[in-house]
Amino acid sequence: MRIRTFEISDYPEVVKLWAEVGLELRPGDEEEGIRIKVRRDPELFLVAEERGRIVGTAMGAWDGRRGWIYHLGVRPTQQRRKVATRLILEVESRMRDKGVLKVNALIYPWNRASIEFFTKNGFAVADMKEAQKYLVPEKG
Repeated sequence: MRIRTFEISDYPEVVKLWAEVGLELRPGDEEEGIRIKVRRDPELFLVAEERGRIVGTAMGAWDGRRGWIYHLGVRPTQQRRKVATRLILEVESRMRDKGVLKVNALIYPWNRASIEFFTKNGFAVADMKEAQKYLVPEKG
């Protein structure tokens, strides 16, 4: 298995992987949104590849203050083989190279497997319900 930087030609296969692992796609996940993300910090969007097939993804981003990990996903046939761990370690390494001091991962509270994975890998769990009061409501 090798970990490499995502290329836009990977998009169709990555979207299939995300669907396979149950990642909920959002408006920014369409191809044009991903193109914009890749222009900003391409080295932080990684894929794990085995025998020419993408088996995992981790999308890192840096907002200038904190690093973020999104869309960590590994094909079910490859889970429990350290693919996700290798992906986040590589994202974190690349973030350190950019000067990132703090990394966050946004996880839905119902996603117990992800919470357990990130906790096992040194992340602390923070309840973000209180932060919601600071969000600007949508205009109706």
